[in-house]
Amino acid sequence: MRPLFSYDPTEPAFAAFSAGDLAGAEAGFRAILAGQPGQPDALHGMACLARARGQDATAIALVGRALQKSGISPDRKARMHITLGLALLAQGYAEAARAALNVAVILQPSDPRAHAALGDAFVALGRRGEAREALRKAADLLADDSFVRTRLGSLFLDDRLWEQAVGQFRQVVNRRPQDGAALANLGAALFAGNAFGEARHVLLQACEFGARTAETLNSLGLVEMALGELDAACATLREALELRPLDGRIANSLGTVLMEVGRLEEAEALFQAIITRETGEEAARARFNRATILLGQGRFAEGWRDFESRRVLLEITSAVPQWDGSAGAEPVAVLGEQGLGDEVQFLRFLTEAAKRRPLRLRFRTAALAGLMPELDQGWILPADGPVAAEVSLLSLPRVLGMEDEPSVQPYLTVPERAQAGRIGICWSGNPSYRFDRRRSVPVECLDVLRQVSGVRFVALQRGDVPDWMERVPLETPLDLAREVGRCALVISVDTLVAHMAGALGRPLWLLNREGGDWRWKDVDWYRDVRQFRPPSGAAVAAGWEAVLRDVAEALSSRV
Repeated sequence: MRPLFSYDPTEPAFAAFSAGDLAGAEAGFRAILAGQPGQPDALHGMACLARARGQDATAIALVGRALQKSGISPDRKARMHITLGLALLAQGYAEAARAALNVAVILQPSDPRAHAALGDAFVALGRRGEAREALRKAADLLADDSFVRTRLGSLFLDDRLWEQAVGQFRQVVNRRPQDGAALANLGAALFAGNAFGEARHVLLQACEFGARTAETLNSLGLVEMALGELDAACATLREALELRPLDGRIANSLGTVLMEVGRLEEAEALFQAIITRETGEEAARARFNRATILLGQGRFAEGWRDFESRRVLLEITSAVPQWDGSAGAEPVAVLGEQGLGDEVQFLRFLTEAAKRRPLRLRFRTAALAGLMPELDQGWILPADGPVAAEVSLLSLPRVLGMEDEPSVQPYLTVPERAQAGRIGICWSGNPSYRFDRRRSVPVECLDVLRQVSGVRFVALQRGDVPDWMERVPLETPLDLAREVGRCALVISVDTLVAHMAGALGRPLWLLNREGGDWRWKDVDWYRDVRQFRPPSGAAVAAGWEAVLRDVAEALSSRV
């Protein structure tokens, strides 16, 4: 005996629905229901119409009625569960949606739509690994997997899994080599993974193939900035902002590159406009960017206030109350964040903090506090133990109300003494930093220093070291402090070593990128600092070659 409802009389109506003829589809479904009230496929068709019109609650009720009927074949029942799951998901019932879509997968494991929809439910539930696996299965079942792989690549990108994101977007581009949107996605992923050269090539291709959009241009402008092509980046980001004038992300990007080329008033105006009209992440980013301008100019009252917006960007949260700077006997935990150079720069504020509260230091360079002669060591407690509140090391200036320019006097001391002719060198920072290509010096550019006689060069960084430099132990921050203490001069890019030299009062020659960080602008944080910068507009390698020639000449004169 044929099962009840094995024949689907709704195929013409579903065909009309697929063609976008909603009125024709509705007429077809209603005609069936007029003759066969409760016909499950027609009820499902009406549910699909309801979803198309944004009436998801109605869709849920209609599919529920359809599924109560008996004799529905597994493939049709699977399609109904897909519709039900998507409607539940749209209504915010993620777990119920997952359950419905899981049934669809069980009933019809070869249906890519079921796996793709289940992936969306997992995303809503925060189960991102399972979401990626569901989308992979959907892609494997599709003849044209471009849409699902794009969705999968976006998930990897959001989760900062750059290599996997690039792999998915590359598959889409291989299938559609002249699809501008696909190329734009690949270019954005390559940029996120710091593959700047290929990212620029791909993004230019995306523009050529019709995706010269604000989004593509924003990615291209940031790539040009990372490559040191600052004038090109300004032009590209201006074009992007013209296409989307109220886009806070693009305005922040343009403001950032304007800071790099020294157009601070224009950059500050952009950031202020974002803050005025927006809330959320882009407003926080604009406040942080503006803070770097203010702090670089010595406008500390406003600057430290805006600097706190970094906590929103870094998603810093805590169950422990934040210290407000008040005095008392209950201990406060001091936490670290961002880079080791930031920690060393802000160690100076521990002295004032310890006058108000006992402190438990919970950051990577905490051992250096023992080298601070002005710090009351009796108020430094073991790191473990109860606390009444906590504060980030970088928030201390704000909570302590520090509005004056910082003292340039050294605040770390070591027993080691400077040895004549001992020159410490650090030529690179953390390669994961997005703009490290502009900050770090190609090691071959250092060869010009070998012509300087009467000096000993010591590598103040680990990894591959040229054979003409001495290696020294650098396992801990204390090791670095001792080795810097033995140097008559430190030559360093903008990284931990530079701040260590400043904190110890050793002469520092800073190899600073064009634009440079706010810490090295109009306000002196350390004494005896001389900056060497590449010529404006120079390519990265050529710029550093010019810098090192100047350094070699200055060092010869010093010797």
